[in-house]
Amino acid sequence: MSNPLLPVTDKSIDLSILHPRFVDRLEDFFSHGRIGNKVAICSGARSYASQKALYDRYKRGKGNLAANPDWLRPDGFFRGSFHQEQPDGYSYAVDLRIVKRGITTDEVTHIADRYGIRPTVKGEWWHFQPRNAYNWFPEKTSTSAFKNKLDDLSEKPPEPKVDWDGIQAIIDDMGRQIGMSPLRRGSKGDIVKVAQSKLNSLDFNCGIADGVYGRKTLRAVLMLQRSMLLKESGTMDHKTWTAMWKPEIPIGL
Repeated sequence: MSNPLLPVTDKSIDLSILHPRFVDRLEDFFSHGRIGNKVAICSGARSYASQKALYDRYKRGKGNLAANPDWLRPDGFFRGSFHQEQPDGYSYAVDLRIVKRGITTDEVTHIADRYGIRPTVKGEWWHFQPRNAYNWFPEKTSTSAFKNKLDDLSEKPPEPKVDWDGIQAIIDDMGRQIGMSPLRRGSKGDIVKVAQSKLNSLDFNCGIADGVYGRKTLRAVLMLQRSMLLKESGTMDHKTWTAMWKPEIPIGL
């Protein structure tokens, strides 16, 4: 089963039984600006039946080495190949391949780790999973000091040392920039990251504030516009930006 947000090197690669939480992390990973079209999935999931067919073929001496699908790994959670369908009905592994120059394996690994995806097989940088036998890997955020200050404004009471006028001036300046060049899907940069942080603080969840205007950010903006009775365009224009920072004012009325 194909997923337009998850590039593959071959259309026969099966992603249909990947755990949904893993799929969400992969979608976020592939939406990262540095990844772009430079990386693709070259090996996905295998059903129990597919893994057993590979193993039986290997046992007959007619195929490559393949794990016994019924072998309970020492960690007690996974059976057979990491790629295969586990007893809960899901697969938890993919192999990645760099398909275009401009990025290194170290960069791919570092970026994947931000989204809770890690290589788990020694000597195979390309083999990635969202969890080990014991738990899911944590997702990490990489935010600027300014974003952290915005989070503080949303979650904590005012403090005397906060430069409110300075922060408001920055917000207003960003609003003027958006007035000239609205943010939309595909936009990137610090203003996108600030918008994502603010949307999250208002419970319009758009995932990790990574500065990339992807599908989750688009969805969050649409939800904000609907709640504020604004035109549901999915574009962060000046009117939407103003409504986001002053949600108590019914701008759409």
